[in-house]
Amino acid sequence: MVNIKSNFRLVLQYYFVIIFCFFYININAQNQFGLTTGNYAGLYSLQINPANICFQPVTFEINILGADLYINNNDFFTKPTFLPKLGFNSIRVENYKYNPSSYKPGNLLLKRDLQSNGYIFGGVNVLGPSFLFAINKKTSMAITTAFKTYLSATNISNIAATASFEGLSYKPILRQQIKMENTKLSFGSWAELGFSYAHVINDNKKYTHRIGISVKGLFGLAGGYIYDNGYNGWNDDGNKLIFDSSNFSYAYSGPSTSKKYKNTSNSSISLNGIGASFDIGYAIQKNTSGTSFCPNLYQFVNNIKVYKWKAGISLLDIGGIHYFKNSFATNIVNGSLNWNKFDTIAKYDITVMDATLRSYVGAEKTQTFNSFWLILPSAISLQYDYNLKSNFYVNANIVQRITLAKMPSLSRMNTVAIIPRYDIEKLTVCLPFILNEYKDINFGLAVRYKCVTIGSDKLGETFGIQNLYGANFYFVYKYSFINRSLFWKKLF
Repeated sequence: MVNIKSNFRLVLQYYFVIIFCFFYININAQNQFGLTTGNYAGLYSLQINPANICFQPVTFEINILGADLYINNNDFFTKPTFLPKLGFNSIRVENYKYNPSSYKPGNLLLKRDLQSNGYIFGGVNVLGPSFLFAINKKTSMAITTAFKTYLSATNISNIAATASFEGLSYKPILRQQIKMENTKLSFGSWAELGFSYAHVINDNKKYTHRIGISVKGLFGLAGGYIYDNGYNGWNDDGNKLIFDSSNFSYAYSGPSTSKKYKNTSNSSISLNGIGASFDIGYAIQKNTSGTSFCPNLYQFVNNIKVYKWKAGISLLDIGGIHYFKNSFATNIVNGSLNWNKFDTIAKYDITVMDATLRSYVGAEKTQTFNSFWLILPSAISLQYDYNLKSNFYVNANIVQRITLAKMPSLSRMNTVAIIPRYDIEKLTVCLPFILNEYKDINFGLAVRYKCVTIGSDKLGETFGIQNLYGANFYFVYKYSFINRSLFWKKLF
């Protein structure tokens, strides 16, 4: 049986080796455009605008389980390959000492395409048992549970990206200067309990206006960050950590990474922080004739259009988590260091690594804390949905991250998406065309049939059609009660 706890600790060990070297890879949030933008999105429309849960076809909905897995970067990739041949027996990067004859079918061979401002975004979102219900014809509410893990890094330098895969002893980066500015690495894992409310504030023959808000309690399980405000380092012979006149901050909250040292809790799951967040949104809809008298009922009989267009604006994930248990944070101010045999750091506990680094730098150059805040991946979103004809639509969506320069925070991926779709009660088909970070093109496919939805916003990469810089897959199983006159007669 696989030892889950040991694997978890091993992952954290490698993560902090990269952290203390200041060589980062990282990941962040996806938006599930094939799932969140349809007329029958129900609970999942909360992820893009909380106003969307009222004045829509779903009167009552129970979400059984939904999950979204994603990763995206712009530095490393593997060539297109058929999925059955894609394996992970040996993950290697092409380099000067790589022997092509050692490559075996099924291995994942990573190639470099280093960018000046590297990034990786990814994580896991799980929406657990959740409920949406209409209070009346103009008001809907929802109660949601979720588990989320995000990692994010931005402004990764070329030498940092290379070292993270090749190691410090890689010959082309020996005796090289490592200079970085505003590199940010963050990760967070938490459980979430949310309450959402949406209401039609004005409804007439031409337009319907609605607002919505979601308030969420956050229960932090693990978190951490590294922010550099000017790192001036040097890679000598591959086993030393050397920097001079450098300013950076780091923090960690979570389980111990070593069996030898027990300075933090060794439990993989424990409550280490508490926080809160909210989403708020506004939406306007241009009605077709005959719909305003019953704003929570949509008529699809005889292909009658419900609306000509609708638009919205929303603020998402405004809030943060205060980690105060099994936690520490350190600021290095104008610090210098020459740490021999740094390449053996993986065997140490995280708190021992922190204490050792602070002792080398000196107390006068360090500030320590036993708690810290981590801001959520906040964003502003603009949405527009147009009814082309009958049950055919096209949706445009912009998501722009919001960052607080002086606050440790997770970073959301900037995204522009155009999403054509076919949308009826039993079937939805979406074809998202997505521009990540305003430059990287992806396309996706999502299909909902009755209670089940499967999809990917990175279809070409996930299934080996184009170079694989990341992957994304999501699925949902939920039960939706669509408006019917019999239901409304009993309810009202």
